[in-house]
Amino acid sequence: MQMQNDSGSALVARGIAGGALMGLANLVPGVSGGTMLLAAGVYPQCIDAMAKVTTLRADRWSAGLLAGVAFSGCLTILLLAGFVKTLVVEHRWAMYSLFLGSTLGGVPALWSLIRRTNGRAAAGFALGLSAMVATAFGPEAPAQPGTAAAPALFLAGMGSFAAMILPGLSGGYILVLSGQYVPILTAVDGVKSAVLQVGRSPWHLLVESAWILAPFALGGMLALVGMSWLVDWLLGKQRSLMLGFLLGLLIGAVLGLWPFEAAGTGPAMPDLVHATAALGLVACGFALTAAVARLGSLDRGP
Repeated sequence: MQMQNDSGSALVARGIAGGALMGLANLVPGVSGGTMLLAAGVYPQCIDAMAKVTTLRADRWSAGLLAGVAFSGCLTILLLAGFVKTLVVEHRWAMYSLFLGSTLGGVPALWSLIRRTNGRAAAGFALGLSAMVATAFGPEAPAQPGTAAAPALFLAGMGSFAAMILPGLSGGYILVLSGQYVPILTAVDGVKSAVLQVGRSPWHLLVESAWILAPFALGGMLALVGMSWLVDWLLGKQRSLMLGFLLGLLIGAVLGLWPFEAAGTGPAMPDLVHATAALGLVACGFALTAAVARLGSLDRGP
């Protein structure tokens, strides 16, 4: 399997780096955590490892890889959740321009895996693109911090964690579409604040955050168990169909990332200065993700 093509320690080290990138990616709508694992050269190994762990067949390198990815990813999310949420809320046009470019930057990595098009790849692409069109233009149910219902949080956890392991689909983007982006990142930032304010009665922050994060995490764990073996099976049995589907998800994800749209006002056209700056940020985002993918491919086994 993929795990045997790499030195175990080098694989775990790459997993730690990939986990940090994945954690950052899942904080921002439009950037795929799965694509970051793919870019770091550990995506197939992580899928294989998750399938082994969830079926109680893990060896020490599978467990070590997942532990490294999970630790660095969670640490990144914990440290940066509040900062990234502020940027998204207060500087939406700039951040979404960057996210749009970053999302498109994952296209070359997925296209290189498809190698050649065929009927299954085309069918998968059409299915993935259709799914994202329906998601982007479907109804959105905004939620405010502290008011999100447990069922909605559970479903948001399932969707975002499933997206986290699919290259091309952004967990943060799923949270935006479900209206749970601000509540979840606010709750995560509340945990960090509680940890840093140990001597100043932090328990109310932990309780408030737990009411939001518990159903979200439960849905996420169920999604990880189900998606890990499903993706592992599909990549092994229906590779062309699956990769085409992922490419459709990736390209379709940009449909919901129009930068110049304030909540409740609809799309708007930017002035020349903002349009030029947005295009520059799109180019920067594309170059960044493409560069990370290129670095991962240099160290990827056959």
